[in-house]
Amino acid sequence: MFYNLLYFNENLYDTYYAFASAGQAVEFREIESQTDKGAQLGFDSTQFGLGKSSVIKGEIINNAPSKLISLEKSLEHNDYFVDFETGDPLRHIEDLSRRMIFRATMPLKIHEDFDMYEMSHLMKTQLINSGLMGSTSDDADLFNMVFDFDKVKLPVYNNDMDTLIFSRIHKDCILIEENEFDELGEDNIILAKVKRIYEGTFTLFDPLKDFMNLDSNARKVMENDIGNQKQLQPIIMDANAIEVEIIAIYS
Repeated sequence: MFYNLLYFNENLYDTYYAFASAGQAVEFREIESQTDKGAQLGFDSTQFGLGKSSVIKGEIINNAPSKLISLEKSLEHNDYFVDFETGDPLRHIEDLSRRMIFRATMPLKIHEDFDMYEMSHLMKTQLINSGLMGSTSDDADLFNMVFDFDKVKLPVYNNDMDTLIFSRIHKDCILIEENEFDELGEDNIILAKVKRIYEGTFTLFDPLKDFMNLDSNARKVMENDIGNQKQLQPIIMDANAIEVEIIAIYS
């Protein structure tokens, strides 16, 4: 099987592979080779002996596609895993409960009110206007500290069914270029864990929480000064919804 990976969250993989494998995940450092007879193994002028027991030090190839395959195999017979690709129709996704992991074909939209570059410009201006930073080089360093552009989150969702599915994906986990983000809207497969279930109003994305590393006091100051700047307002939606943590997106 060949994967065209668009997104892979390494931290979520580490967490859920350990659980799915019942804590048996192993990172190999050495491989022990058992042989019945002694032998000599040589490469050019370098030789070493292999007796009844020998240790060959090496590095296990461990990239994102191989990790995804390992995780999906470990989930196959897990009671908390639902595979909508081979089993139930996707309309039954509304029956999922918290902590369940599922796989399904699901195009994702980036919300139209979200603009990374415009939002970063407004954020910096708002920090200055709120008195949280000035325009010196030290203030620029402060801005870079609280605003790491590679670590911003993007609000994505699917509203093709009665139940809306949404998430906030990490920019540094996206494996395609920014000019290819439209590919997220194609019929890709997502592997995700249910985080929370909503009935009614919910926040799809809050720029002050999801876009910058601001503490609660700084957020309160900015919230009071935002006014009618729509780009910095939370994106609120009203629907039955499932918030998920996306582990991988691939085709």
